[in-house]
Amino acid sequence: MVLTLVRYIREKGMKPGDKLPSIRTFATELGVSQSQVRSGCLRAAAMGVLKIVPRSGCYLADVTLSGIIGPFTLLFEAMYMNVQPPLIDLYELKTTLERGIAKRVAVIRTIEDLAELKRLLDAMETATEHAEMVRLDELFHEKLASSTRNPLFFSLMQVIHSMLRQSRLSYKDFVSEFPQSRKDHRALYEALRDQDALKAGDIAEQHSNRRKLLLVKNY
Repeated sequence: MVLTLVRYIREKGMKPGDKLPSIRTFATELGVSQSQVRSGCLRAAAMGVLKIVPRSGCYLADVTLSGIIGPFTLLFEAMYMNVQPPLIDLYELKTTLERGIAKRVAVIRTIEDLAELKRLLDAMETATEHAEMVRLDELFHEKLASSTRNPLFFSLMQVIHSMLRQSRLSYKDFVSEFPQSRKDHRALYEALRDQDALKAGDIAEQHSNRRKLLLVKNY
Protein backbone atom coordinates (compact mmCIF):
# COMPACT_ATOMS: atom_id res chain seq x y z
CA MET A 1 0.00 0.00 0.00
CA VAL A 2 2.91 2.36 0.68
CA LEU A 3 4.10 1.99 -2.90
CA THR A 4 0.56 2.72 -4.11
CA LEU A 5 0.53 5.92 -2.04
CA VAL A 6 3.92 6.97 -3.36
CA ARG A 7 2.79 6.32 -6.93
CA TYR A 8 -0.35 8.38 -6.35
CA ILE A 9 1.68 11.27 -4.92
CA ARG A 10 4.02 11.23 -7.89
CA GLU A 11 1.25 10.99 -10.49
CA LYS A 12 -0.64 13.88 -8.89
CA GLY A 13 2.51 16.01 -8.81
CA MET A 14 2.06 16.70 -5.11
CA LYS A 15 4.56 18.88 -3.28
CA PRO A 16 5.72 18.97 0.37
CA GLY A 17 2.94 20.38 2.53
CA ASP A 18 0.12 19.31 0.19
CA LYS A 19 -2.78 17.59 1.91
CA LEU A 20 -3.84 14.13 0.78
CA PRO A 21 -7.51 13.26 0.25
CA SER A 22 -9.48 11.87 3.18
CA ILE A 23 -9.14 8.17 3.86
CA ARG A 24 -12.67 7.58 2.55
CA THR A 25 -12.00 9.51 -0.67
CA PHE A 26 -8.63 7.82 -1.09
CA ALA A 27 -10.13 4.35 -0.63
CA THR A 28 -12.84 5.05 -3.21
CA GLU A 29 -10.41 6.50 -5.72
CA LEU A 30 -7.93 3.64 -5.38
CA GLY A 31 -10.55 0.91 -5.09
CA VAL A 32 -9.27 -0.41 -1.77
CA SER A 33 -10.63 -0.57 1.77
CA GLN A 34 -10.33 2.30 4.22
CA SER A 35 -8.36 0.08 6.59
CA GLN A 36 -5.79 -0.54 3.85
CA VAL A 37 -5.42 3.19 3.23
CA ARG A 38 -5.17 3.89 6.96
CA SER A 39 -2.49 1.22 7.39
CA GLY A 40 -0.59 2.52 4.37
CA CYS A 41 -0.67 6.09 5.67
CA LEU A 42 0.62 5.01 9.07
CA ARG A 43 3.50 3.12 7.48
CA ALA A 44 4.29 6.00 5.14
CA ALA A 45 4.32 8.34 8.13
CA ALA A 46 6.66 6.02 10.01
CA MET A 47 8.99 6.09 7.00
CA GLY A 48 8.93 9.89 6.91
CA VAL A 49 7.01 10.20 3.63
CA LEU A 50 3.81 11.58 5.19
CA LYS A 51 3.03 13.72 8.20
CA ILE A 52 -0.21 12.96 10.05
CA VAL A 53 -1.82 15.91 11.82
CA PRO A 54 -4.53 14.86 14.33
CA ARG A 55 -8.03 16.03 13.36
CA SER A 56 -6.62 17.56 10.20
CA GLY A 57 -5.33 14.85 7.88
CA CYS A 58 -2.26 13.55 6.08
CA TYR A 59 0.26 15.87 4.47
CA LEU A 60 3.21 15.17 2.20
CA ALA A 61 6.41 15.57 4.20
CA ASP A 62 9.42 17.53 3.02
CA VAL A 63 11.46 14.51 1.99
CA THR A 64 15.10 15.00 1.01
CA LEU A 65 17.30 12.48 -0.82
CA SER A 66 19.08 11.55 2.39
CA GLY A 67 15.73 11.11 4.08
CA ILE A 68 14.38 8.59 1.59
CA ILE A 69 17.41 6.31 1.46
CA GLY A 70 16.47 4.43 4.63
CA PRO A 71 12.86 3.77 3.58
CA PHE A 72 14.02 2.91 0.06
CA THR A 73 16.35 0.20 1.32
CA LEU A 74 13.72 -1.15 3.70
CA LEU A 75 11.23 -1.49 0.85
CA PHE A 76 13.84 -3.23 -1.29
CA GLU A 77 14.64 -5.73 1.44
CA ALA A 78 10.96 -6.24 2.26
CA MET A 79 10.37 -7.55 -1.27
CA TYR A 80 12.28 -10.71 -0.30
CA MET A 81 11.45 -10.85 3.40
CA ASN A 82 9.88 -14.31 3.26
CA VAL A 83 11.61 -15.82 0.23
CA GLN A 84 15.12 -16.80 -0.75
CA PRO A 85 16.81 -13.84 -2.47
CA PRO A 86 17.46 -14.62 -6.16
CA LEU A 87 21.24 -14.88 -6.41
CA ILE A 88 21.40 -14.45 -10.17
CA ASP A 89 19.21 -11.34 -10.10
CA LEU A 90 21.18 -9.83 -7.23
CA TYR A 91 24.51 -10.46 -8.90
CA GLU A 92 23.34 -9.08 -12.22
CA LEU A 93 22.34 -5.91 -10.38
CA LYS A 94 25.62 -5.88 -8.44
CA THR A 95 27.69 -6.36 -11.60
CA THR A 96 25.97 -3.49 -13.39
CA LEU A 97 26.34 -1.22 -10.37
CA GLU A 98 29.98 -2.07 -9.73
CA ARG A 99 31.07 -1.41 -13.29
CA GLY A 100 29.52 2.05 -13.17
CA ILE A 101 30.84 2.67 -9.67
CA ALA A 102 34.40 1.75 -10.63
CA LYS A 103 34.38 3.96 -13.72
CA ARG A 104 33.09 6.93 -11.75
CA VAL A 105 35.47 6.46 -8.83
CA ALA A 106 38.44 6.25 -11.19
CA VAL A 107 37.67 9.80 -12.29
CA ILE A 108 36.84 11.46 -8.97
CA ARG A 109 38.72 9.40 -6.33
CA THR A 110 40.77 11.27 -3.77
CA ILE A 111 44.01 10.41 -2.01
CA GLU A 112 41.93 9.70 1.07
CA ASP A 113 39.74 7.25 -0.87
CA LEU A 114 42.79 5.39 -2.12
CA ALA A 115 44.30 5.28 1.36
CA GLU A 116 41.17 3.67 2.83
CA LEU A 117 40.96 1.14 -0.01
CA LYS A 118 44.64 0.31 0.51
CA ARG A 119 44.04 -0.17 4.24
CA LEU A 120 41.26 -2.66 3.50
CA LEU A 121 43.42 -4.49 0.96
CA ASP A 122 46.20 -4.85 3.52
CA ALA A 123 43.71 -6.17 6.08
CA MET A 124 42.56 -8.79 3.57
CA GLU A 125 46.12 -10.13 3.35
CA THR A 126 46.07 -11.20 6.99
CA ALA A 127 42.44 -12.34 7.26
CA THR A 128 42.09 -16.03 8.10
CA GLU A 129 38.47 -16.42 9.22
CA HIS A 130 35.65 -16.91 6.73
CA ALA A 131 33.39 -14.30 8.33
CA GLU A 132 36.21 -11.74 8.44
CA MET A 133 36.91 -12.25 4.75
CA VAL A 134 33.25 -11.65 3.91
CA ARG A 135 33.20 -8.55 6.13
CA LEU A 136 36.32 -7.04 4.54
CA ASP A 137 35.07 -7.80 1.05
CA GLU A 138 31.82 -5.99 1.82
CA LEU A 139 33.68 -3.02 3.32
CA PHE A 140 35.89 -2.74 0.24
CA HIS A 141 32.94 -2.62 -2.15
CA GLU A 142 30.97 -0.29 0.11
CA LYS A 143 33.96 2.05 0.26
CA LEU A 144 34.02 2.05 -3.53
CA ALA A 145 30.31 2.88 -3.57
CA SER A 146 30.67 5.71 -1.06
CA SER A 147 33.56 7.13 -3.10
CA THR A 148 31.12 7.94 -5.91
CA ARG A 149 29.65 10.66 -3.62
CA ASN A 150 26.22 9.28 -4.58
CA PRO A 151 24.44 7.97 -1.46
CA LEU A 152 22.11 5.75 -3.49
CA PHE A 153 25.04 3.68 -4.75
CA PHE A 154 26.20 3.11 -1.18
CA SER A 155 22.70 2.34 0.06
CA LEU A 156 22.01 -0.18 -2.71
CA MET A 157 25.35 -1.88 -2.15
CA GLN A 158 24.57 -2.30 1.54
CA VAL A 159 21.20 -3.84 0.73
CA ILE A 160 22.71 -6.23 -1.81
CA HIS A 161 25.36 -7.30 0.68
CA SER A 162 22.73 -7.87 3.35
CA MET A 163 20.78 -10.13 1.01
CA LEU A 164 23.85 -12.04 -0.21
CA ARG A 165 25.58 -12.41 3.16
CA GLN A 166 24.05 -15.70 4.26
CA SER A 167 24.82 -17.43 0.97
CA ARG A 168 28.42 -16.17 1.08
CA LEU A 169 28.88 -17.31 4.68
CA SER A 170 27.45 -20.72 3.76
CA TYR A 171 29.63 -21.09 0.67
CA LYS A 172 32.33 -23.59 1.70
CA ASP A 173 34.88 -22.57 -0.96
CA PHE A 174 34.79 -18.84 -0.18
CA VAL A 175 38.04 -19.09 1.81
CA SER A 176 39.96 -21.03 -0.85
CA GLU A 177 38.83 -18.59 -3.54
CA PHE A 178 39.60 -15.48 -1.49
CA PRO A 179 43.16 -15.12 -2.89
CA GLN A 180 41.66 -14.60 -6.36
CA SER A 181 39.31 -11.99 -4.92
CA ARG A 182 42.27 -10.21 -3.33
CA LYS A 183 44.06 -10.27 -6.67
CA ASP A 184 41.02 -8.74 -8.39
CA HIS A 185 40.78 -6.07 -5.69
CA ARG A 186 44.46 -5.17 -6.09
CA ALA A 187 44.09 -4.86 -9.85
CA LEU A 188 41.01 -2.68 -9.41
CA TYR A 189 42.82 -0.51 -6.87
CA GLU A 190 45.70 0.02 -9.31
CA ALA A 191 43.31 1.02 -12.10
CA LEU A 192 41.63 3.50 -9.77
CA ARG A 193 45.00 4.85 -8.67
CA ASP A 194 45.99 5.33 -12.32
CA GLN A 195 42.57 6.86 -13.09
CA ASP A 196 41.99 4.34 -15.88
CA ALA A 197 38.19 4.34 -15.91
CA LEU A 198 37.71 1.79 -18.69
CA LYS A 199 40.12 -0.69 -17.13
CA ALA A 200 38.56 -0.20 -13.70
CA GLY A 201 35.11 -0.87 -15.10
CA ASP A 202 36.25 -4.01 -16.89
CA ILE A 203 37.98 -5.40 -13.80
CA ALA A 204 34.97 -4.69 -11.58
CA GLU A 205 32.63 -6.41 -14.04
CA GLN A 206 34.86 -9.47 -14.42
CA HIS A 207 35.28 -9.74 -10.65
CA SER A 208 31.55 -9.60 -9.96
CA ASN A 209 30.75 -12.03 -12.77
CA ARG A 210 33.28 -14.52 -11.43
CA ARG A 211 31.71 -14.41 -7.98
CA LYS A 212 28.24 -14.75 -9.48
CA LEU A 213 29.07 -17.88 -11.44
CA LEU A 214 30.85 -19.53 -8.52
CA LEU A 215 28.23 -18.72 -5.91
CA VAL A 216 25.25 -19.69 -8.03
CA LYS A 217 26.95 -22.93 -9.05
CA ASN A 218 27.90 -24.00 -5.54
CA TYR A 219 25.19 -22.59 -3.28
